[in-house]
Amino acid sequence: MKTLLRLLSGLLLLAGVASLGLYFRPTSEVGALTWESPVVKKSLMTFAYKVYGNPGAQNGRNFLSKVVFKNTGSGPVHDFSISYQIPDYIPWTTAETNGEIQPGQTVVKLFYPQLPSKVTQLTSQTTVTLETKIRWSDKPGSTKEEILRSNVELRGVNEVEYTDLPANELVTWYDHFVTAPFVAAMVTPNDPVVREFVAEVTRRTGGTTAGIAGGPEEIARVMKAMYDYMCETGMRYTSDAGVPNKLGDVSTIVQTVRLPRDVIITNQGLCVELALLWASAMEHLGLRTTVVFRPGHAFTLVWFGQEANQFIPIECTAITPMAVGANGPVSFMDAIKMAQQDLQKQKFQMWIGVQQYQQQGFRPPELPSIDVDKIKNILAQRTAHKTAVAQQPPAQQPPAQQPNTTPTEDQQKTAEDTRPLPDGFFRYVSPGNWVTVDVPSHWVRTEGGPINGMIFTATDMQTTLGVNIFRFTNLKSSDDAVKSIAQQFNSNMGVKLKIETRAGEDSHHDVVSYTGSATSRAGTNLWAGMFRVTRGGVLGFVIGANTQGRGKDKKLIEYIESSVYFGN
Repeated sequence: MKTLLRLLSGLLLLAGVASLGLYFRPTSEVGALTWESPVVKKSLMTFAYKVYGNPGAQNGRNFLSKVVFKNTGSGPVHDFSISYQIPDYIPWTTAETNGEIQPGQTVVKLFYPQLPSKVTQLTSQTTVTLETKIRWSDKPGSTKEEILRSNVELRGVNEVEYTDLPANELVTWYDHFVTAPFVAAMVTPNDPVVREFVAEVTRRTGGTTAGIAGGPEEIARVMKAMYDYMCETGMRYTSDAGVPNKLGDVSTIVQTVRLPRDVIITNQGLCVELALLWASAMEHLGLRTTVVFRPGHAFTLVWFGQEANQFIPIECTAITPMAVGANGPVSFMDAIKMAQQDLQKQKFQMWIGVQQYQQQGFRPPELPSIDVDKIKNILAQRTAHKTAVAQQPPAQQPPAQQPNTTPTEDQQKTAEDTRPLPDGFFRYVSPGNWVTVDVPSHWVRTEGGPINGMIFTATDMQTTLGVNIFRFTNLKSSDDAVKSIAQQFNSNMGVKLKIETRAGEDSHHDVVSYTGSATSRAGTNLWAGMFRVTRGGVLGFVIGANTQGRGKDKKLIEYIESSVYFGN
C-alpha cells in the first residue's frame, strides 16, 4: 500500500512540473492591444463643467474623450489599465482596469472629467492638455505603457458654443444648435441676486401664489408685473450676435452669454440673456419654463399646465420697442402676441425645457459670493428713480412749427428704411444706419465675421445662399475693399476670390457692382457685390450661391439685392 502511495505522489509531482513547464514555455499565442485614434472634444464650455462630469446628461453624449481598444492578437491581453489627467486642473485619476482582454474582444473607455469650479474663473479661451496613460501586458511578465496627449480648449466662462459636430456632419439647422441645451445650466433660480430681483417684482403685486396655487391668471399677473418692472426701471435689450469659430474640423458660432445675475446688475441683456433671466425668475417662483431657440433669436415660455398648449410665451426683447420695430412702448399683452406669432411662423425651433434638462444633469455652476445688501441697494435705487420720474410734471412742449414740405436727403433715407417689411423677412440695420438689407428671418444671422471689415452675415443653412455686409473705415475705394476681402478670404479661409466683371464709378454716392467666383475645397460659388464710398468709409454687400442655387433662388436674390441701401 505504501509503495502505491509513493508511486501516485511521484506521478503528481511530475504532472506539476510539466504544467509549470508548459506555462513558462515560449508560445506564439500572445495578445496585441490596438486602439483607434481617441475621439476628444475640441473645446469645453467652462460654465457647464458639471455637465461634462455627468455620464447621465443627454445619455452620455458629452464625454471629453472616447478610446476604443481591441485585442487583435491570438492570446489574451493582461493587466490592462487606463487613467488620465489635465495638468493644473485634474490630477491622475484612479486607473480603470480590465484583468484580461480576450482575443477579438473590444473595450470602450469614456472619460467624464470632474473639473474643478475654478475653471469658471477663466475669462478667455485657454489651451490645456489631456494626457491619457495606458498600461497592459501582451504576455505575462511583459508590461507596456504609453501616454497619449491631446489639446483641449477651455472656453471663457461666458462663452457658449452652439454645436460640437464636425463640419461634415452638419446637415440641418438643428445640427448647428445641437449644444444649445447647455444654456439650461445658465438658469439660476437659487441665485441670491435672482431672489432679490423677484422680491422687487412681487413686492409690486402684494405677493404671489404663482408657483403654489396660481392658475393662468395669477401667472399672467406676476409675469406682467415683471415685464412692467423691467420696462419702468430701464432694463434694455442689447444686440451682440455670435461670431463664427473654427477648431479643427468643428465650425460653430460662439456667443458671449452672461448669467442672469449680470443682466440684473447691468440692467441690460441679449435676447438669450433676457430669456434666461425670465426662466430663472419664473423657476424661482416654482414655475416650469422653456427657452425657445429659433434662427437668430431666443425667448421664453412659462407653463401653467401639462398640456401641449398650456403656456404663456413672452417676447423678452419687447422691453426695448425699437428691437421689435415699434415706435413706442410695447404692452405686456402685445409682447405675448409677438411671441405667439413667432411660434406660429417659425419653421425651425428648439425647445429647451429647463427643469427637464437640469434634472438630467445640466446644473448651474457654483456662483461666487456676492454682497446681497449691495444688490438690494441697486434695485431700491432703480425703484426710487422710477418713482421720482413718474412724479415729475410733464415737460412744456415747444410751439408747433409748420412742417417743411421739401424732404431732405436724410428724410428720404429714413423713408426708405421704414418701407414695409415682407412677412418672413428680417431687416438688418447696421449701427449708424450705414447699411440696410432684408434677409429671410429663418436664416442664421451673426454680427461680425471671420475677416476684418465684415459686420454682418446671414446664411440659409439648407442651401449655399448667403449674404455678407462690409464696412471699411480705413479704405478709400471700392476696388481696395474688394482686394482686401479677396486677400483675407485667401489667407484666413483658403478661399480664392476671383472678379469677373466690374461696373460703375468709384466715387461718393456712386455704387460699383462686381460679379465673380469663390473657389475652395468645397467647390465653386458665384457671387455678386455692390460697394459704395461714403463719409464713413467703404460699404459693401455681397451675395453668393452655387450655380444651381443662383438659378433656383433667382427671385429671392433679386429681392435681397433690391433691399440694400447704403448711407452717406
